[in-house]
Amino acid sequence: MNKMARIVWAAVFLAVPCAYAGPAEDALARTAELQKTLQAQQERITRMEAQMQNQGVIGLLNQVEALKAEVARLRGFQEEQAYQMDVAEKRVKDLFVDLDTRLSQVRELANRPMAAQTDTIRLQSAQALANVPVAAAPATDPEAESRAYGAAHALVKGGKYMEAVQAMRAFLEQYPSGTLAPNAVYWMGFSQVNLGDFPAAATSYQKLIDDYPTSSKAPDAMLSLARARIQSNEITQGRATLELLISKYPISKAAATGKKLLATLN
Repeated sequence: MNKMARIVWAAVFLAVPCAYAGPAEDALARTAELQKTLQAQQERITRMEAQMQNQGVIGLLNQVEALKAEVARLRGFQEEQAYQMDVAEKRVKDLFVDLDTRLSQVRELANRPMAAQTDTIRLQSAQALANVPVAAAPATDPEAESRAYGAAHALVKGGKYMEAVQAMRAFLEQYPSGTLAPNAVYWMGFSQVNLGDFPAAATSYQKLIDDYPTSSKAPDAMLSLARARIQSNEITQGRATLELLISKYPISKAAATGKKLLATLN
């Protein structure tokens, strides 16, 4: 091979890599671009999954709160039914006692001589007249109290919270020392929470805790007070209320819920 031929072959050999370098670079570039696209899509899918999970958690939390409200409503209804049964049972017992007393008096009177019976009747009539109060205050009618409370609570169950607040306030003005007064204060606060008036709700729950500390509603009122304060962005006061609830009513259901809520604040 002469010198010229060697030069030609060398030129061809050097030209081959250059001829195939263009498509290879294009392929590498397209591969890199596809990888970037795939990575972007993967990141987008991850973000969408996170959003869906967050939405699912929020939905579950809303369902839990709705269930708690329904449980509280049913618990209040159960307490009302128990109270009405206690009132009815007491009235029946009182009637039996009164009937037994009257029968005993009739039997005793029947066994006495006629003159003694006449004297006894006169004496009892005189005593009855003497014991009549001149200006006695009318006693509270348990049935009227129960009816008034039931009408107000029906507004709570019907979701008419503005009317319920007014009805519960009127009930408390009429029966401030009634057996159902603590329940009325609790449901007034409950209605105010549903109206978004958290400061007013906190005032109602605090009134229940202060005025009726032995009520069965006191632990639930303290838990609701903590939630109302947290909703009002009074985190420190809400945390302190939860800690007081746990220490004062350690075995209550409200305290168990309070511990979980307190853990989310710490």
